[in-house]
Amino acid sequence: MNPLDLSASPPHAVAPRNVALDGLRGVAIAMVLWHHFIQQHLPTGRSTWLGWLNAGTELSWSGVDLFFTLSGFFIGGILIDHRDSPRMKRVFYLRRAARILPLYYLTLAVFALAILGNLPGSFHLFPAWVYVLFLTNFATGFVQNWDWLPLARLWSLAVEEQFYITAPWVVRAIAPSRIPQVAAGLFLAAELARAGFLWIHPGGHLALAVLTPFRMDDLALGVLVAWAVRNRAGRSFLERLGRHWGAWLAAGGVLFSGLVLLRPQAGSPLLSLLGYPVIAAVFALILAVVVQIQPSGLNRCLEVRPLVHLGRHSYFIYLWHGLLGGAMIRWLGGTDFVLNSFAGLGLVAMAVAATWLASVVSWRWFESPILRWGNRHSY
Repeated sequence: MNPLDLSASPPHAVAPRNVALDGLRGVAIAMVLWHHFIQQHLPTGRSTWLGWLNAGTELSWSGVDLFFTLSGFFIGGILIDHRDSPRMKRVFYLRRAARILPLYYLTLAVFALAILGNLPGSFHLFPAWVYVLFLTNFATGFVQNWDWLPLARLWSLAVEEQFYITAPWVVRAIAPSRIPQVAAGLFLAAELARAGFLWIHPGGHLALAVLTPFRMDDLALGVLVAWAVRNRAGRSFLERLGRHWGAWLAAGGVLFSGLVLLRPQAGSPLLSLLGYPVIAAVFALILAVVVQIQPSGLNRCLEVRPLVHLGRHSYFIYLWHGLLGGAMIRWLGGTDFVLNSFAGLGLVAMAVAATWLASVVSWRWFESPILRWGNRHSY
C-alpha cells in the first residue's frame, strides 16, 4: 500500500473542521481591521508609545496572507476529498458562486450608488468591468496605483477567485501523490517569478503585491497542509513536528518579528524575496499546528466565542468595512483622523461594531439562505 496514495485511506479520513479554524479566520479579519481602522491612524515616529505601536503592528496587513493560507487549506481539502466525483467541478463552482457572488455584486451595487451620489475627492477608479470580472488585482498592478480605498481591498478577493477557477482543474489533472510536489513547486515558482520581475523592475513594483502568480505561495502551502492532514505520510510528518511545535512556533515568531523590524514596503525587493516566503511559511505552520496538533491552550484561545463569531462573518466584514466603518471614521473623525485619544478609540469601536452588526443582519437575512440553497447540491 503506497503511503502517498490518497486512495489508501477513506476519502474523508480527515477529522471534521474544528472550531479553532473559525477563530483563526477571526484572527485574520481582526488583523485587517486593526490595519485599516487603527494602525493607519496611529501617530508616527518613535517619540510616543503610540508611534511604537504603529511601527510594531505595521505587518497587520498580512491578515490577508492568513486568509490566503486558509483558503488554500479549505478549498484544497474540498477538492482533494471529492477529486473522483464526476460532479466535482460543477458542484464546486456552483457552491462557490452561491457563497461569493450574491454578496459581492450587492456590495458593488452599493459602492456604485455611493460613488454616483457623492464621490469623495478625486479618487482613481477602474472601469466597471474590472470589478465585475474580478480583475482588480491585474488593473492595480498595471497602473501601479490603488483605486478608491474601499474598492482597493477587492484585489485580494480577485486573487482568491482566480485560485477558485483554476484549482479544480489542477487537482483533477494531477495524481494525488503529486500534490506535495506541485504545491512546493508553486511556492518556489512564486519566489522565482518575483525575483525575475524584480530583475526587470529593480526598484520594486506594486504588481508584486497583488498579482496571483506572485502571491500563490500562501495558497500553495495551504493546499499542502490540507493534503498532509489527509495522508498517512503527511500526518506522520506533522506528528513529528508536534513533538516540538512550541519551538517551531517560537522560531516562526522570531522570523516574523525580524520582518517587523525591517519594515518592508509593498512591492519592495525585501518583502518580495524574503517577507512573503516567511509570512507564508509561518502561517502554514500555525495552520498545521491548529489542525493536526490541536494544542489545548492555543485552540482554546482560538475557540473564544467572539473570535469564532468574527471569523464566521469575515467575508461580509472584509467587503464592507472600508465603506461602512471607514466612512463612519471619516465622517465623525475627519479625513485627517489620528487615533491618539479615548474619544478616537471609541470612534473606532463604533466603526467595528457597526460593521459587525451589519454582518450579522446580512448573514441572517441574505447570505445564509443562499448558502443553504447552494449546499443542497451534493458532490
